[in-house]
Amino acid sequence: MTQAPRITAIYTTYNPDDGFRERIRHVVGFCASTIVVDNTPGGHVFAPGQTDDLILLQDGCNKGLGAALNAGIAEALRLGSDMVVLFDQDSSPPADFMPALYQGLLNAGSRAIIGPWLVDDAAVSSAHACSGAEPVLEEVTCIATSGMCFNLAGLTENDRFTEDFFLDFVDFDWCWRLRKQGWRICRLRSLPMPHRLGLAQHKFLGLTYHVPAPFRHYFQFRDTIKLCTRSYVPLYSRVRLSLILLPKLLVYPFLLDRGLERLNWMLRGIRDAMHSVPGIGAAAAKLQGRSPSNSSQ
Repeated sequence: MTQAPRITAIYTTYNPDDGFRERIRHVVGFCASTIVVDNTPGGHVFAPGQTDDLILLQDGCNKGLGAALNAGIAEALRLGSDMVVLFDQDSSPPADFMPALYQGLLNAGSRAIIGPWLVDDAAVSSAHACSGAEPVLEEVTCIATSGMCFNLAGLTENDRFTEDFFLDFVDFDWCWRLRKQGWRICRLRSLPMPHRLGLAQHKFLGLTYHVPAPFRHYFQFRDTIKLCTRSYVPLYSRVRLSLILLPKLLVYPFLLDRGLERLNWMLRGIRDAMHSVPGIGAAAAKLQGRSPSNSSQ
């Protein structure tokens, strides 16, 4: 495969499974360098030989998605990269994905952020993921971080991913902020990428809904409230995201399992939003195995 000398892939990991190395092989074969920023507390122990051709950044801390992406981009800049592509550990880019994404970015222009169409890998085989149609750029308001590709030129220190949030809305915030500055946000239609959703699904009155772990409600409530105070967030999104919170608060504790635990996380999220608590916040003990009071992220 012809190597693209200017592009660096950045993966963020958290306790990656045994299939991780296989899922990234097409990306590693295409890119000039591949950086893995490991957020596993204590540091994930990779099998011998799995990281020989990777640049592994480990500090033994779960510092959140934004901080991990910023660390990866800083390393890419140190390496002299001109453009980067970001991936979650659960994405499965097929063999012809990277050439199409790379060409899409060249076509989109220097101030464009592009990404694929994410599809549930439980519903589609990665071997048959690409539709075969010529990818077409369509402008959108935001895209997910996994598969996101952009040029590094023109970005400043103020354009880093926010570290105020931990996981949810890091992509929304960044896209809306850069869009306000004139960057184009584009999705490549007809370029699907299999991705593990990682959420349990339940049905109620014929409707399918996703069930997160109880502690995820903390970040959903805290960071939704914080996000909606930011001036660059579109008005429609502020209204929509805000209105979702009340039904969740009133219904989820009774509809889902471990309802009292979920309610407690929601209320803690609301409290910490009022106090502008950033990063991992009250979930430090859950995700880092230490007291929240000792967490600065």
